[in-house]
Amino acid sequence: MDLTFRIIWFEDVDEWYSTTSRRVSRYIKDKNFKIEITRVEKASDFVLEEYQIQNYDLLIVDYELEKIFEQDSVKSIYGSEIIRMIRNGNFVNDVLFYSSHGYDVISRVMKQEGLQGVFVADRDNGEFLETVKLLIDKAVRRADNLINIRGVVMDTTSEFDNKIRDLINIIWRTLGDKESKIVNDIKKKILKDNIKTAEKLDEKYPEINADNIDTLLNERDFSSLRQARLLGWCIDSNEVLKVKLQEILVNCLQTDKEMGEIKFFELYNDDIIKYRNALAHVKNTPSIDSIVFIGEIDGKKVQFDKVLCDKLRKRLLKYEKALDDMYNYIENNC
Repeated sequence: MDLTFRIIWFEDVDEWYSTTSRRVSRYIKDKNFKIEITRVEKASDFVLEEYQIQNYDLLIVDYELEKIFEQDSVKSIYGSEIIRMIRNGNFVNDVLFYSSHGYDVISRVMKQEGLQGVFVADRDNGEFLETVKLLIDKAVRRADNLINIRGVVMDTTSEFDNKIRDLINIIWRTLGDKESKIVNDIKKKILKDNIKTAEKLDEKYPEINADNIDTLLNERDFSSLRQARLLGWCIDSNEVLKVKLQEILVNCLQTDKEMGEIKFFELYNDDIIKYRNALAHVKNTPSIDSIVFIGEIDGKKVQFDKVLCDKLRKRLLKYEKALDDMYNYIENNC
């Protein structure tokens, strides 16, 4: 599981689905996930091979799905057929089978069809939503392990690296006479702070400009931390842009810092980079009392637990929105 909780949902009643799916979406968002629900309205149109079924975290299926009127008969498609088809496709996550006929009827169908490992619920009372919430909680607990969270953080921050490079490239076009100062800062404060690579990069980039800045950013030695630092300089180079982007950071990150005090590099380093670096080097080795620490950040041991998982997901989602909003503003206004 990544930052998106994915559900495939078989339901043909529009009004009930619209109301109920909104409540389910709200519950998942409160868990610090994005939500993606794929609704299948007509079971007869469902082709398993068209879906990457293993990417879904939960399957929700109504019992009575569709009636197909043929020349001399009516054919019904039932949810049990869908469940069997998807299970045969090696779907291993949880399945919720529900019906307005009530729990007893749906349980009897389950036994008759020989379906195992499937949760059931009555559609027309609070049982349905409570069961969905329990299955969401179960999936989240399963995802809150060190290997998965490390993967989520690494993959998401890799996407952030791309977004930051894109931001630097698009702001670079607006630098004007500020370009020479930023180029000088790159050479003195970034390239020369690594003795092993300074000479090589200096020789490779005697000049830095709009034509080669992207190539420089993609150098292995131009780390995520250095890219974030450069983005901060680019933001600060234009007072109008700086004010607008600080507004975006305040709104997206919900920081308690005042306008004018916000430094993108410092925030990003404290909130994201330090945790990513700690997770990159941690070993999944618990202490005697089964507590796992991901390392020390700012001199304090950081324990791996549900609270940390929630905090990291929340931060990643906030920075994703901040970077996207910043890019959209600059692209449309500069």
